[in-house]
Amino acid sequence: MRKRLALIILALTLVLTLTACGGSKEKSKGTSSDTVSGETEDVQIGDITYKKATDLTDEEITLTYFHFDQDETVKYLADRFMELYPNITVNAVYENVATYNDTLLTLVSNNETPDVIMYSDADFALSNFLLSDISNLWDSDPETQNLAKTVNSAGLGTYQTSGRFGVPVKFFPGIMYIDLNVLEELNIPAPSRDWTWNEMIQLIKDATVLDSRDGMAYYGMGYYNRLDSYYGIAARQDIIGEFGFDGKGFDLGVWAVGEQEFADLKQGGYIAPVPETQEMEDWYGDWEGWAGSSGHVALFTEAFWTYQGTWATEAFEQYNLDIVPYVIPPVQEEDAKAEGHNSIATIDFGGITTSCEYPREAYELLKFMSFGVDGWKTRIEVYNDESITNQSGLALKYDVMPAPITLNEEVWDGYIDMYTEGMDEEHKGYWKEYFASCMQPIPFGWTSIAGYWNFCDEYFNKIGIHDLVDSGQAKAADYATEATEKANFYHATAMLDYFGPNGYDILSEEEVAMYEQMVEDNQ
Repeated sequence: MRKRLALIILALTLVLTLTACGGSKEKSKGTSSDTVSGETEDVQIGDITYKKATDLTDEEITLTYFHFDQDETVKYLADRFMELYPNITVNAVYENVATYNDTLLTLVSNNETPDVIMYSDADFALSNFLLSDISNLWDSDPETQNLAKTVNSAGLGTYQTSGRFGVPVKFFPGIMYIDLNVLEELNIPAPSRDWTWNEMIQLIKDATVLDSRDGMAYYGMGYYNRLDSYYGIAARQDIIGEFGFDGKGFDLGVWAVGEQEFADLKQGGYIAPVPETQEMEDWYGDWEGWAGSSGHVALFTEAFWTYQGTWATEAFEQYNLDIVPYVIPPVQEEDAKAEGHNSIATIDFGGITTSCEYPREAYELLKFMSFGVDGWKTRIEVYNDESITNQSGLALKYDVMPAPITLNEEVWDGYIDMYTEGMDEEHKGYWKEYFASCMQPIPFGWTSIAGYWNFCDEYFNKIGIHDLVDSGQAKAADYATEATEKANFYHATAMLDYFGPNGYDILSEEEVAMYEQMVEDNQ
């Protein structure tokens, strides 16, 4: 089970090496002039009343949707879309994420570019000029104003330009998990639901008991995601990206605090062993063991899909676990007490390609597959039917199921009822409260910041900063100034390359001058 989870996580986060562009920059400068009229008619299919757009073509057309989403779910959605729009044939093509980028570029070079694509690596999509500017469609669509707040306030998919190149397709909110049984065993009270970062750190320390009475050490934290990835967003609500990115530049001084704090916890013995290490063998008696099945770890920084895909499955009923969700805590108490606060999230994006001949219809398909209310009603229908499974026989709700990013109440009521089916009222309450508090997402940098992976590949990861700080060979603060300069350089260079006169050509003269100055100041 754990190996399967690891493969899923790898598939969702793997970023591939960039390859040469197979498209045309002339096409890349095009902007769709289409708009969404907002006029619809009600169409009843089964138990769902759809709002069918009436401003789509009545011609017989075919749209190709190229994706790395859950294949059976996409096929179900495509069939329903074609039932709703009988004149549109949807060619839904799945590609494994490990070969996705290369296959897509091969299609482009063969003049077989899909109409709609998914992507997680923004630098790949933007450097190859694959995405059309769909700001006219987005801005005229009433549904786009009823999405998670940060989609518009932080410009997710705009890359801090006047255009819009991506929309959120799959949303996995940031989350913390706590095993209440561990806290009960250690006589530690559960933290408040509006907890702060310092309270989380204290819990990790309090729940670490190396000389426990049962002879197996308790640890405060088991991790997949590092705390430094969370800290920057948790520290300040004006930050809209990793490494202290505020929309124009970076401040890795913020990152350094979280990086050092996590390293100190590791060096202090508060973090559980990871699989395939001697430490795991010595602690759990299993080289391939996972802290999430041990019953001896209080808090986890696992991904959103870990609960449905692992802890909620029958295979984990044998373990003495009581896993409940908590929102990632902010650093400031006033943010914790507020109605909501920004937190890191995994978001895969999608867009309409520059070769698409029917952008209005492609937009409707993209919306149906991603944030749209009608598409989400259809997703909930298929998730509720556990007779519909993937190739391994697993019901689709357990196969990397995302959360809605729309704020539509009908969608959320249906989603929560589906998600919490079989839970008692106490645990339903935990999830309802969590879902209400996770709707100000900030994506990981590789999907949302131009030049992010160029910075990571050419500087951050090349130096191996994580290993140096985790091992105590260096302090995170030692790298903050230089890393900030490098991040600003790679970001500004990418903004000019992608959106300047030789790219999409949508930057103003003032913006071009600003980024040119940023390159000069930080090279």
